[in-house]
Amino acid sequence: MPGLKIRALEAKRLKIPLAKPFSSSLGVYKHVDCVAVLVHTEGGPSGTGYTTVLGGEGGAAMAAYVRDELGPLTIGQDALAPEALWHRMWGPNKARLRAGLGVYALSAVDIALWDIVGKAAGMPLNRLFGGYRQCVPAYGSGGWHTLTDAELMDEAQGAAEKGMTGYKFKIGTPRDRERIAMLRKEMGPGFTLYVDANQKYNVREAVEVSKMLAEYGVAWFEEPVIADSVDDLAEVARKSAVPVAAGENAYMRWGFREICERRAAAYLQPDVGRCGGVTEFMKIARLADAFNLTLTSHLAHDLSTSLVGAASSGAMVEYMELFPAGTLTREFKVEKGSLRVPEVPGHGVEFAPEALKRFGAD
Repeated sequence: MPGLKIRALEAKRLKIPLAKPFSSSLGVYKHVDCVAVLVHTEGGPSGTGYTTVLGGEGGAAMAAYVRDELGPLTIGQDALAPEALWHRMWGPNKARLRAGLGVYALSAVDIALWDIVGKAAGMPLNRLFGGYRQCVPAYGSGGWHTLTDAELMDEAQGAAEKGMTGYKFKIGTPRDRERIAMLRKEMGPGFTLYVDANQKYNVREAVEVSKMLAEYGVAWFEEPVIADSVDDLAEVARKSAVPVAAGENAYMRWGFREICERRAAAYLQPDVGRCGGVTEFMKIARLADAFNLTLTSHLAHDLSTSLVGAASSGAMVEYMELFPAGTLTREFKVEKGSLRVPEVPGHGVEFAPEALKRFGAD
């Protein structure tokens, strides 16, 4: 197959308002700050990628970084060589692409490139990476601190009504035990509960909290301690009464390799829009397989379904509806507790033109 030369790259910042503000241990959020990347080829398909953060103004920096630093490195290059382009962008930017917003920006470009590869091949991205399964279980996610007990129950029951067998909610409030007890009582012993601490505790506190979680059969304890200290995470994993999950704030294969080697988590949760894109997500999936760990995903269920479904280590995706209806051209619905891999070339995620105009913040 001949190459496809990249002729242009666009980075569009979108500020997408949430239906209502919500909060976790990390803060209060009122909007999704999104950067959509569109890569165009000469005489061939275009590709779409995106990355998001909750709240803040980081999208402005990411969009500028894509346009001014990463984008020019791709112009005139072969879009069908995303691994080579990943290194072309990363190489001269290593000092700025160790973590954080720089890697988010790289991720969005990489996602768009792999979309082009799938479209050029006429194959779904899932199939390009092995096509292990085309139907991926999902778990409901939310449970923000600001929800009333009634709203919390409505959210968990809404997940169950879609056929999902599990639900994740936030902890780190004075009423954690009451909220967990209520959910366990109302949802029953057969329904899986997961909790997310958003880096709330130190090691001692996390170990103590894990004992309470075990009383209610909680299946995992997500990000119990600061994400930057794998030492702390590994100590919690050794001592916790429930399995630990982590990865939304880990970057590229090297960050996940340390988690794997230290046995710091039982569940790996890469975010395709943060970890380094599709290129790195699939390397992380192979790490999960090599270390006999379970691969899930953080947010972006529309993109993640194809990738988690491609990996033998892939178990399920996190399902949280952050975009209003009509933001994307295709709906990603949970049916009988699972999401189907889009049966279209590429990854199947495109922003509706009217959404790009409506939410544009450049």
